[in-house]
Parts: sequence; structure tokens; C-alpha cells
Amino acid sequence: MAATVRLGHVGVPAQNPRQLATFYHDLLGLEVTLEGTLPMLGEFIFLSDRPEEETQTLAFMTSPRARHIAWKVESLAVLKAVYAQAKAHGIAIDRVLNHRASLSMYLHDPEGNGIEIYWPTGQSVEGLALLELIFGSSAA
Repeated sequence: MAATVRLGHVGVPAQNPRQLATFYHDLLGLEVTLEGTLPMLGEFIFLSDRPEEETQTLAFMTSPRARHIAWKVESLAVLKAVYAQAKAHGIAIDRVLNHRASLSMYLHDPEGNGIEIYWPTGQSVEGLALLELIFGSSAA
């Protein structure tokens, strides 16, 4: 399995997402790719070191519930295999989402850390419209 997954992004709670985004932009050159406010995330800002490839490699959100580590898989078959493996080991799947740009499943490790495992579909959904599709809410 190790050859078929790689770190995708990290979601970090932040009191002031804008201030942290500025810090990481100024220090490391990360680019802001998306920002707004949503009920499940609070205020958020997505940053990326490769915006043409990944919408987010680092995400700051005011909601502590959004803390997670995301692992990217190379194919839908691998995502399905990880899902089956989790079920076989009695690991609860919190939810699965079709983000259009990716298919994701969410679960927790034994210490309660949030994990997202996703496969990019290749579909492109620009800007806040993506978040409206995901959460059924209008982003500000």
C-alpha cells in the first residue's frame, strides 16, 4: 500500500487563517488558492505549493473539527481497496464525499486524529462553487 499513497494536504485549526496564510506565503511562497466561510469549516484559507496540481497542501480553518491529514491515492481501485481494508479491520468510516474534483472518505486513527483518504477525479471545479457543491451552502 505504501507505494500507492502520498501525503496530500494537512488541515490545521487557526484563530486567524488570514494571518497564517500571509506568514506561509511570505516565508515559503505558498499561494492562496481558495478562501471563504462555510458552516463546517468556519473561516478558511487553502494554500498550495503547487497550485496547478493541488488546490491545497495546507488548509487553515477556524473550526477545530476540520483538523485532519489527507492522503492521496493513485486510483479509484486503491481508494476502494483502502475502504474495504478499513471495513475489514472494523475501522468506522465517518463519511464519504464526492467533491467532484475528488472522491474522499473520512475516518479517525486510534488516537482520534482525523484522516481523509482521497482520489482526484481529474474534474476541475473552480473557486467557491466547489465548496457550495460539497457543503450545499454558499461560501462568503
